[in-house]
Amino acid sequence: MVVVHPRRAILALTMVFTGVLVACEPGVEGSPSSLAEDVATGLESGELEGLPLVDGTVTDAEAQRESAWVELQRDGLPLQVEVEVLDVREDPDLQRAEATLRLGWDLPGEGEDFVREVPLQMRVSEGAWVAAWDHALLGVPQGQLLQLEELPPPPRADIVDTDGEPLAMARPVWRIGIDKTRVEGEQVAGAARDLAEAADVDQDTYAASVDAAGPEAFVELITYRQEDPAGRELVAVTEQIDGAVALEAEVVLGPTRTFAQPLLGTVGPVSAEMVEQDPEAYAAGDLAGLSGLQAVFDAELRGEPGLRVSAVDGGSGATTPLLERESVTPDPLRLTLHTGLQRAAEDALAQVGPASALVAIDHTSGDVLAVANGPGSEGAQTALAAQHAPGSTFKLASALVLLRHGATPETTVRCEPTLVVDGYPFRNVTGYPESALGDIPLRTAMAHSCNTALIGERDEIPMEELAQAGTDLGLGGVWDMPVTAFSGAVSPEAGSQTEQAASLIGQGQVLASPVAMAVVAASIGQGGTVVPRIVAGQEVPPTRGSLTGEEADALRAMMRAVVTEGGASMLGDNPGPEVLAKTGTAEFGTHDPPQTHAWMVAIQGNLAVAVFVEEGELGSTTAGPIMDAFLTDAVTMLP
Repeated sequence: MVVVHPRRAILALTMVFTGVLVACEPGVEGSPSSLAEDVATGLESGELEGLPLVDGTVTDAEAQRESAWVELQRDGLPLQVEVEVLDVREDPDLQRAEATLRLGWDLPGEGEDFVREVPLQMRVSEGAWVAAWDHALLGVPQGQLLQLEELPPPPRADIVDTDGEPLAMARPVWRIGIDKTRVEGEQVAGAARDLAEAADVDQDTYAASVDAAGPEAFVELITYRQEDPAGRELVAVTEQIDGAVALEAEVVLGPTRTFAQPLLGTVGPVSAEMVEQDPEAYAAGDLAGLSGLQAVFDAELRGEPGLRVSAVDGGSGATTPLLERESVTPDPLRLTLHTGLQRAAEDALAQVGPASALVAIDHTSGDVLAVANGPGSEGAQTALAAQHAPGSTFKLASALVLLRHGATPETTVRCEPTLVVDGYPFRNVTGYPESALGDIPLRTAMAHSCNTALIGERDEIPMEELAQAGTDLGLGGVWDMPVTAFSGAVSPEAGSQTEQAASLIGQGQVLASPVAMAVVAASIGQGGTVVPRIVAGQEVPPTRGSLTGEEADALRAMMRAVVTEGGASMLGDNPGPEVLAKTGTAEFGTHDPPQTHAWMVAIQGNLAVAVFVEEGELGSTTAGPIMDAFLTDAVTMLP
């Protein structure tokens, strides 16, 4: 839209010409104001046909516009100009007028845009107002053009740990592949197969990729960190294969191949879809975050490249800078992760075959210190996003309801070998000690994880109150996490008595993730509902929970009994502060006997931890040794 803003300078004219800002001579076609608007519209659209131009033809004017602004583009797309009429001033003789046009280009990113103010001369000719064409209307004199140059981008910011040490940063690598310009055409396929065989990569797939690439292409096979011995061996092999090359490069990577993946995410070339969806942010050839935190915080980590707009002499090529916008160096993204604890967590899971996870939280702050996924997760975010029945670790919520009904850890409950509910038999885990059957304290029932004792108290544990207890322990909370994280779910209703009974022992209508169960342990350790965070300094939303310190004390006493007399006895001699724990086993699937998830949660000092193995035996036998290994390492790293 073209807007006319007459300047106050023409107020003097209003005294002479009967108060009209721009007077019109009787019998003259048009007016300078409307003509200025038309010229502005034509310059903006590029369609000058029909304008009354003098001192140049419409064809010449359109061609000059095209050539003067052809280099004002990004990724092959021209920048759109906006043209505004700032003012119109008419001479006293009513035969000449001058307008000021504002040319404005919205440059990519944040910061100052490029603006030029140019004069438009108009006059009366043969009874009509006409515009005098001048190359200067394009913002540069005849023989020059405007050019947009994107300056080299600032280095991508690191993702750092809680102490400011880099986690994801540019690291030297070897990019190994076939350069098709260095091998004869008939030998390309053989070279590709030889290199793929040496790298233990599928030969057919790689050979097909090389064949499909252009004649001058470099087709990457694999990337190795330069310190990786396997990479150095393959670099040596490239010297024996025609066309095989190893290119030195830098790639944003974590400390190790598996470190905090997929949380940290990856960085790589932008896809065509990314450019199409956000052409303001991305251009072909850019590097960007493709997954995890690298993708979520891509704009913050990339910073802002500098820009320069110059007038370029078409003959000599000499440039005159007209606007320069400095690049914006990004700040590191600081996480709450503790590098040592993250390594300890991954080491503890390294030999676990099925999908597995370990999450550690500082319960005093809600800071997530470790988010580890085992090799069996195959890149999936088991630690944060998995949704599984938490088994007997959820008995902490059932016990909380009993406490609210007046029970204490010493309250007597009845533990039977089998309890039938609505025709369905519930049993304790295989190997449950006979010494812990019969009338026993609630503390002992929790220590040995007696299913029938909790189910037997189902009249005292309504589903609505069970769901509230879960909320008070942090399950189902509203978390402002930057990546997908499942906070858990506990239904306040049960379709049957059997479903209610199953829910009391962490099955039925209950789901959780490893991070959610770590939050449960953290809330008990803190004595109040904890909300987790993974970005340092992030404000967390207010909690809906109402766990009290007295309730947490009782739950901690029962968790300590799990270590001193129950299923987590392997943690009894761990160094450092005393360990509190709760084991968990949850049946799933249609096998006979059913498959089982193995869980354990623990508290030691300020540390709250959850361990999960998707297919295990018991929480004590499968998750227990993992927890033991982690806590043994962790105690040496904490104050």
